[in-house]
Amino acid sequence: MNRPPFSNEEVTGEFLTLAGERYYAIRNVDQMAPFFISLISDSDHWLFISSTGGLTAGRVSPDTALFPYITVDKIHESRPHTGSQTLIATVADGQRREWEPFNRAHVGRYRTTRNLYKNILGNKLCFEEINHDLHLAFRYCWSTSERYGFVRRCELENLGSQDCSVELIDGLQNILPAGTPRFAQTNTSNLVDAYKWNELLTDTGLALYTLYSGITDRAEPCESLKATTVFCLGLTGHEVLLSARQLERFRRGAPVTQEVHKRGIRGAYLVHVALNLAPQASQHWQLVADLGQSQAQVVSLLHELRDPSAVAEAIAQSVEEGSENLAHIMAGGDAYQLTNEEEVSAHHYANVLFNILRGGTFDDQYQVSTRDFLRTVEMFNRDVFARNQAALEALPDEL
Repeated sequence: MNRPPFSNEEVTGEFLTLAGERYYAIRNVDQMAPFFISLISDSDHWLFISSTGGLTAGRVSPDTALFPYITVDKIHESRPHTGSQTLIATVADGQRREWEPFNRAHVGRYRTTRNLYKNILGNKLCFEEINHDLHLAFRYCWSTSERYGFVRRCELENLGSQDCSVELIDGLQNILPAGTPRFAQTNTSNLVDAYKWNELLTDTGLALYTLYSGITDRAEPCESLKATTVFCLGLTGHEVLLSARQLERFRRGAPVTQEVHKRGIRGAYLVHVALNLAPQASQHWQLVADLGQSQAQVVSLLHELRDPSAVAEAIAQSVEEGSENLAHIMAGGDAYQLTNEEEVSAHHYANVLFNILRGGTFDDQYQVSTRDFLRTVEMFNRDVFARNQAALEALPDEL
């Protein structure tokens, strides 16, 4: 029997501060029609995501994607099989209760509130679902790192007054291996699946997503020597699933087992763990994914993962440095202003942001190379350049 929805379903928005940073929050975001969001970085990352949670992401171009590069209508509908996936089981009133945050097919099972947060800088996006019946809240936040790739930080919080034991599966689905160009993603996706090789290195929890070989129909050697990598930090005693094949077993309450190799199917990185949460306590963890890693880069990462605490600190520092670099880029376009209305300042910042995404910023404030200026004048109007050549060539080196 469906439960009545939570009484407070009005969509509202507000500015707030989280961890010392300004965000804009949309409360009850699931009451709105799905909408499209872009997440930016100071580097070569790109991430386009729906308010439903479905997304596509990668580095440099669609030919190096972490998740398939598809159109916006398909992104809105992709949440069940691409990107973030979370399944939670607990015991309430003596019965096993299953909760899948952000699963629209489960609307009405519990009284829930879904909120969305994006920082004003534009490089962090957080999803939150609060289950008022189970007294649990689940949150995850996307950000980027120049050194480590894409970072997904997660938190499960016990909002109740009693201890809570949960069994959890959380992670990423439909992970693309390295060497999957856009044409192959969209036109021969089933063939790409046949070439996939997913492997878990159990001593560190690092998973590699590769192809048996380069995708070709010619009788010629074609090696595929790079990998997509994913690892998890912050959990202990967990198992890793390399595919989504066992999710139905978990939903039925059947046991699941760790997967070390999977071939010929879509890749996933799903952690399976049992947690005990004290009242008002939280468990934090993060999944980190990167693209096009060479053998040397994979070996280097394996050595780093021998000290997970140091890696976690390095990731946090890299994300922070990325925010600082992005702020510097935005300052070069005069993105910052202070008004009595924060909405106006944020709107101006967003306008400048998308202008910079289209056209960039000046390399040296408003200083322009005279040599470049003269070449431009000559190229666009030779007559004007010829008439004024002496005056133009007498200009200082910079304008």
